[in-house]
Amino acid sequence: MLTAKTANTLSPQSFRATPFLFALYFISGFTALLYQVAWQRMLGLFSGSDVRSVTIIVASYLLGLGLGNLLGGSFSDRLTNRKCVIVYGCCNLGIASFALTSRFIFYDLLFLRLQYLAQSLVVTLAIVLISLLIPTVLMGISLPMLSRAINRSANGAASLIGWLYGFNTLGAGLGTLISGWYIVGTLGYDRTVYLGAMFSLAVGVSALVLASRFPNHSLHQDKSAINFQPNQAQTQSIKYWYILIFLAGFTAISWEIIWFRVLDIALQSNAYTYAHLLAFVLISSAVGSMIGAKAIAYIHRPQKVFLIIQGIIALYSAIAIWGIGLYWQANPGLRSDEGFVSLNNINAEVVFKYLIIPGVITILPSWLMGFYFPLVQKAVQQDNGQIGKRVGLIYLANILGNTLGSLLTGLLLINLLGTAGSIRLLVTIGLVFLLALRPNLSKNFLITALIMITVVAIIIFPNNNRLWAALHAVDPQAYFQVTEDSTSVAAIAETNGQGKLLASGQVQANFPYMHIHGLLGSVPALLHPHPEKVMIIGLGSGGTPHTIGVNPATKKIKIIELLGAELPVLQQYAARPAGKALQHLFSDPRYEIIVGDGRRELTVSDEKFDIIEADAIQPWRSRAGMLYSQEFFQQVQSCLKPGGFVVQWDVGAGAQQTMQSVFPYVTKVGMAGNLWILIGSDDPVLFDRTLLLQRLRQSQVIDFLEQAGIDPIRVRQDVSNAYVQRFERKSGNKPEPFNTDLFPRGEYYLNR
Repeated sequence: MLTAKTANTLSPQSFRATPFLFALYFISGFTALLYQVAWQRMLGLFSGSDVRSVTIIVASYLLGLGLGNLLGGSFSDRLTNRKCVIVYGCCNLGIASFALTSRFIFYDLLFLRLQYLAQSLVVTLAIVLISLLIPTVLMGISLPMLSRAINRSANGAASLIGWLYGFNTLGAGLGTLISGWYIVGTLGYDRTVYLGAMFSLAVGVSALVLASRFPNHSLHQDKSAINFQPNQAQTQSIKYWYILIFLAGFTAISWEIIWFRVLDIALQSNAYTYAHLLAFVLISSAVGSMIGAKAIAYIHRPQKVFLIIQGIIALYSAIAIWGIGLYWQANPGLRSDEGFVSLNNINAEVVFKYLIIPGVITILPSWLMGFYFPLVQKAVQQDNGQIGKRVGLIYLANILGNTLGSLLTGLLLINLLGTAGSIRLLVTIGLVFLLALRPNLSKNFLITALIMITVVAIIIFPNNNRLWAALHAVDPQAYFQVTEDSTSVAAIAETNGQGKLLASGQVQANFPYMHIHGLLGSVPALLHPHPEKVMIIGLGSGGTPHTIGVNPATKKIKIIELLGAELPVLQQYAARPAGKALQHLFSDPRYEIIVGDGRRELTVSDEKFDIIEADAIQPWRSRAGMLYSQEFFQQVQSCLKPGGFVVQWDVGAGAQQTMQSVFPYVTKVGMAGNLWILIGSDDPVLFDRTLLLQRLRQSQVIDFLEQAGIDPIRVRQDVSNAYVQRFERKSGNKPEPFNTDLFPRGEYYLNR
């Protein structure tokens, strides 16, 4: 902990109250990430749950922080140290006030009433940016204000600013770790935000009280301020540093997107994954900034060190990602396909996946990213009267680079180049940073060697198919094809004529179609007396949406798939013998396949359906709660025709209880040993075994199932042996939902 004694040792310009201000800024960082985790989910309901939506939210968050830094930097140097602390306190009070209203803004207003507006990327970006503007601007104002508050002159300011940034980032890292693993899953998203509001309120009040311990005069009035004379290295053009830090910000966020995509595949993402991985990045960056704050006293050429760091980050990241892929490919037993973590079974696989892999990929480069922050401050802090301004503008340049990087890499580069091509491009940018050291090339063997190794890495880095085969632990000799876009990575691996669909690293289904998917599709379709229009959320392997078309009465089937990469990879695989059934799916004119968010499609569509089925993923998967919540079933209910019903795969986690909280009639059907199907409706659903068996003997039905590769005899046997249980809600007996949009207990199963 930074004490008053060590604070004074760091710089002769520090004040005795500085350690307390550091503690408050640590808490501010904690709450900022606590807010981000919760707000990102709330806004994701409005903007969609795909990667593009996450990119838009992150970019908006960054833009608001950048604007706040610009505003804070523009007037912080005109204020006294005391007034800067007062402004910081007021900002936290403003953040607390906004947090208390954020549930209404993000959920009740944007999602429940205005979701139809989220049909354009540009419009969605504008709405999300405006909705986040107040809190993020207030957060952004804080750093230049506090940087000015704790310094009397530019001499030694870089070290204190580095410590300040490090403490805030450390708080952010612990905030995302604790909120991701415990707070959100214990309290839910809305109450998590209310808890954050209490912290922000406490910080605001404490800062206002603490302000009296800081001098109430400006830098120009402070006669004890040291007359700082910068050396030659520190007189370089400030504009040049703005360009450098902008480019560094661009590559930093681009690498984070790449890391998270790779790690999402590696860990088969669940509700805890994002916060877990972000904590690695933030905590490493915080430690790097603190060490950098100590080390800058010994660094006399910050530009040279900065450029070398950029080159090392790029080269190391590429080597680490490819190295992990090769190791995993050589040890496929370490990789499971479940993504399910049990705290009662922490084995070598769990440790490897959740600690070793993220650590190898993120710790060193994130540490270096934090290290260069005080380094840059040392280069630009040359004017006693512009301490806050320089902090604000440098941070603004970095955030603008972050924002452009998140939008360009997240929405465009990965689409065009794939992850492998994007890595190669980022390593090339790292090479450009190293080549900017050209006056030192002939004198420094290490720099020359680093450049040569980087060139080799660019040349030999594998293509996208080879990279993802390794990261999926697929044998190099096995059949493997992958498709990647900004929404996802979808792949099919085949051995001995059996295919396996992998979506975002998770095994979705097998080829030929799995029997249980044939049951999930065909049984509800034949159970309904006249299913003219059907919607199914989730394309998967195609098995369930394909077989739901078994009823000759069905005229239209709308399939909504969140992961855009799945469709082209299935279309390619249709040419393989194991994927032959897909040819019939794609050639059937009744099917309409839409890449998008199923809940948004329900909101914006004016159509009514006879059957709506969610062939949902396991409830512990990240964002799975959006297809298991009470509000989802209510949305489905409003889109059903009279006599229509909803079908859901029952994998526990309160799906039945939540469905019963909405639909007065729920039928549970058990088949094939371990398949449970839930059917909810406003009217009684009769599981007429005799009628089903009659329909399953119709020649048209038999031909359809055989074309899909589903054995009709086996389906009839399962129908004959089906276990059926009916639930009818009686007056005053409405159960409480287990899962809601703002508290998806199924996702946060470890907190139950």
